[in-house]
Amino acid sequence: MVNMEQIERPFLPAALPPPALPLARYLPPLPEGMVARWLTENVPPGAWVLDPFGSTPLAALEAARAGYRILVASNNPILSYMLEILAAAPPAREFEAAIAALSESRRGEERLERYLYGLYSTPCPVCSQTAQAVGYVWQREQTAPVKVRYHCPACGSDGEKPFSPADQEQLTAAGSDAMSRSRALSRILQEGNEDQRSTVEEALKTYLARPLNVLSMLINRSEGLALPPERKRLLTALLISVCDEANTLWPWPAARPRPRQLIVPPQFHENNLWLALEQAVTIWSSQPAPVPLTHWPAFPPESGGICLFQGRIKSLLPLPNDVQPAAILSAVPRPNQAFWTLCALWSGWLWGRDAVTPLRGALERRRYDWHWMTHALHSALSGSNQRLAAGTPFFAIGSELTPGFLLALLSAPVAAGFGLEGLAVSGEENLAQFWWRSGIPAAPPVKKSPKLISRQAIQSYLTRRGEPANYLSLYTTSLAGLVSAGQLPHDIDEVGSDLMARTQSTLAELLEDRSFLVRFAGKTSSEEGGVWWLAEPADSEIPLADRLEREVVNLLNRSDEVWRQEVDEVVYQAFPGLLTPSAELIEACLNSYGETAGNQPMLWRLAGQEQPAARRGDLKSAAVLLARLAETLGYQALGEDPIQWQEKGGKTAYLFFVMASSQISRFVLEHQPVPASRCVLVLPGGRSTLLNLKLRRDPRLNAAVENGWHILKFRHLRQLAGMANLTHALWEELLDGDPPRWEEATQIAMF
Repeated sequence: MVNMEQIERPFLPAALPPPALPLARYLPPLPEGMVARWLTENVPPGAWVLDPFGSTPLAALEAARAGYRILVASNNPILSYMLEILAAAPPAREFEAAIAALSESRRGEERLERYLYGLYSTPCPVCSQTAQAVGYVWQREQTAPVKVRYHCPACGSDGEKPFSPADQEQLTAAGSDAMSRSRALSRILQEGNEDQRSTVEEALKTYLARPLNVLSMLINRSEGLALPPERKRLLTALLISVCDEANTLWPWPAARPRPRQLIVPPQFHENNLWLALEQAVTIWSSQPAPVPLTHWPAFPPESGGICLFQGRIKSLLPLPNDVQPAAILSAVPRPNQAFWTLCALWSGWLWGRDAVTPLRGALERRRYDWHWMTHALHSALSGSNQRLAAGTPFFAIGSELTPGFLLALLSAPVAAGFGLEGLAVSGEENLAQFWWRSGIPAAPPVKKSPKLISRQAIQSYLTRRGEPANYLSLYTTSLAGLVSAGQLPHDIDEVGSDLMARTQSTLAELLEDRSFLVRFAGKTSSEEGGVWWLAEPADSEIPLADRLEREVVNLLNRSDEVWRQEVDEVVYQAFPGLLTPSAELIEACLNSYGETAGNQPMLWRLAGQEQPAARRGDLKSAAVLLARLAETLGYQALGEDPIQWQEKGGKTAYLFFVMASSQISRFVLEHQPVPASRCVLVLPGGRSTLLNLKLRRDPRLNAAVENGWHILKFRHLRQLAGMANLTHALWEELLDGDPPRWEEATQIAMF
């Protein structure tokens, strides 16, 4: 049998969620602290580290601040520019000075700022004074917005109002975009590249007339300003943000759009671009301190810094003897047609046609599937593997996981000659960590069928998980099993376009085998909807959620106070690899048993009512109340765990399972001597949110509870015991009067 536990590692916790970053909606979300944590555990300070993809400035900035020299290969002019500006960490006042100079430029006889304020003006519906349009809500393929979002400085009101004739006048005043569109094309296309015209024209359709005119005006005016070079660079950085704010890829309403294709949403938001320019200052000036940055072949100091190579990694290799990376690390990007195409446009608009050259491939390719991604990753990794010392570690972080992306993340390094030493996947956060090592000779494939290997891997995973798992988790498990057994291709030429179909077909056969797995339907009828569980789970562990609850309670009991990151450390050590619990579940356990210490939201301690002595008292009180109720209703209370209500003829009327936890699986998933409708779980009301989450995660557990089990909170038990003239009929009517599902869960931070 494939031993999955050999490659499972504890998930490296983050210290903080991903920090704010320009263009963050296109970039891999990289929680803060993962990169520094891995480096300090695996690489000596001051050593060279290689990032062959340069997909986000966050990885390089964090590595440099941790005391490492990181060599970043970046073929994207926009990302390279972002890294340069963020590493310099300019203060907000420098950006504001650049905006001030731009605002003083003229459009005819009028200051540019005043003109744009007028262009985005709208009558206030409250006081009729002139208000500022924060933005406009459009519906796709309409010729005018349907609503205006406004703020009135005169009366302080803000909100939405219908698009009015006065707003139509301002829209008309923006004029035709024919000249701006022609200029936008001319700054990108070169002679001999007419085959890219259709792609550029298609991308330009995501820009409405008014935003395109304003953007063109801002770029033109900035080019004509007599600014010091560094200040002009800061203005260009702000314009990168405006280039993105100007398009229609802003669905409305939507909290965090993450576009991957150039598809205009059914309803979208047109932003006020002058406001966008001013607001961009905050995010561009958010870095805590400068980081040394040099351009290849100049080196940063040994104390830590970034060396930027603007090109593909294979153009940089082989490296000189005095630059031998001790490690490779990268936040591997998912294919993103929207971002790469838009970066080509923005590069041309800001720096001219020559700047588009590194990205012309993005203008020629429309489809970025797993097969293309695998070959692209292999191209970057194979040269690195051949030229680095054998045994060099490679830490890869993958986010926003899909089956195709996972297959590329695993098959490309294998084909490039890297050996997989470990992985950890937080499925519900859609985040994976991979530990690879270069120069590992390929092990001979295990002489078993892929189906048998996948079956054994899934059997082991679900047995250890103790609860159903979704499609992506099972697909990841299947792929990890194939990698461990040496059954993914070791040569890139053997990675055929049918590999995805073959691996998914193997999994589909297993998912449809009802002697092996049973399916609990999800919200959709697609193959990837729902969750699966073992048809014969005789040897399975108790559910992961219950074991996690126990782990968190034990930690709180033995600690006066504990930081949230320490909680994650303990939890991830206990549940490594594919068993990594979600941040939501960890937080629910903490909220159920703990409380934050003072004004420290990340510092936890056991809540007063959860002290062991207090809970023992609650359990005793519950037993006393149940005995009193039994007497009131003419039953005899017997036993302790469970407490039995017995009728005069000896028949069991009810079984009560009294507990201080929400670990109900040990009762509801086991056979009981009476029907479920005669079984009652008695627990603290503070377990409601945690129990609700467990029931939502585990449809097998939920189905068992829905079969008739009653849930009685301590507080409701006290109310029932205090009622006068309680009858059998009233008892049965009121027993479910305070269900846990009525208690609304609070919104919680993931970190």
